[in-house]
Amino acid sequence: MFNNSLKKEALSIHEKALKEYNQSYQRMTDWAETLYTHRVEAENQIKKIELVVNSIANTPKEYDTKMGNVRQQLINFRKTREYAQEAYDAAVKAGTNIAGGAAAGLGVAAVAPTALMGIATTFGTAATGTAISALSGAAAQKAAVAWLGRTFASFAVTGGTAGMAAGNAFLALAGPVGWGITAASTGVSLITMTNKNKEIADKAVSEAKEIIKARGSLDESATKILHLSMRTTAIAKQLPMERIESFMNADYKNLSGEDQYFLGQTVDLVETLSVLLNETVS
Repeated sequence: MFNNSLKKEALSIHEKALKEYNQSYQRMTDWAETLYTHRVEAENQIKKIELVVNSIANTPKEYDTKMGNVRQQLINFRKTREYAQEAYDAAVKAGTNIAGGAAAGLGVAAVAPTALMGIATTFGTAATGTAISALSGAAAQKAAVAWLGRTFASFAVTGGTAGMAAGNAFLALAGPVGWGITAASTGVSLITMTNKNKEIADKAVSEAKEIIKARGSLDESATKILHLSMRTTAIAKQLPMERIESFMNADYKNLSGEDQYFLGQTVDLVETLSVLLNETVS
């Protein structure tokens, strides 16, 4: 009566869409955190191999070029982590709250730093450290990054206010904080009540459609993150550390052809692995 059943059905649709969105959001952030863990392990592995390769005398000149690329990738990965850590520390100091998802109402301090690192290293930061590159798309296309955007929204990051602008641009649109439907309805007449119920129903369905689209983007991002994580671990497993470390302080000229070939493969794999440290999801 008075469109009440219509409202109830629409709110039920909205609630289901939001629940599924949050599930996808949690899965995506969990996988981003797992990817970050694998990257840190790979980073440590790369540093050990870099130490070994640099200790070997008379290596081919091409090794210098490739290991130089590796060092730059390590630097870039470290800069991203430092940027995320600075943002986290600043947010904690400012008492910033995260609005949305399972963390609604909690302060930034209640969120594990590795979760922030996972998001930052997965979606990337601009080279200047003043913007989050993943925030360049439409909110519906990358709602997952809204959490990071909100984290940066309350304070100016180094180099200007670009971080604030990016965060604020997402704040109003991204879910789940952006979905404002409630079950309340008031009115002084039957006509008002009927119109109110229909208004709520229409808005609930409209928002549900946007939530479903946002969830699709979350699932797409999660799949990309999973594949990136699998590629990272697959290459890392191809690097037998015990054998590699046996070449510490060796002379390349005195190595067998087989050992020289093995070292060449190792350098190539390490270079590829270092690139994966900074590959971002878009």
